[in-house]
Amino acid sequence: MISVLIELIKNGFSFFQKKEQNKGELTAQTNHDQNQITLEETRQGFTWRQCLGYVLAFILAWNYIFVPVLDYFGIVIFSLPLGQIFQVLILLLGGS
Repeated sequence: MISVLIELIKNGFSFFQKKEQNKGELTAQTNHDQNQITLEETRQGFTWRQCLGYVLAFILAWNYIFVPVLDYFGIVIFSLPLGQIFQVLILLLGGS
């Protein structure tokens, strides 16, 4: 009776250990697939990610370079809200 319980406990532990290994393998496979997608997009040439990067860089340059310089010379121009810009930039760079 005790040997049956010991076997049952061993099988239970091995089941959960395999499940944890599968999660790690799944994460590794997902990362590999994402890297392959990024490599294919870079081989294509000019993509939407590059275009979005240029637009975001222009918006940041507008707010941190052009607006203060023109404001110094007395020319008042609008500045763009940066909260959502930084969120998109973080997502573009691979963050979450």
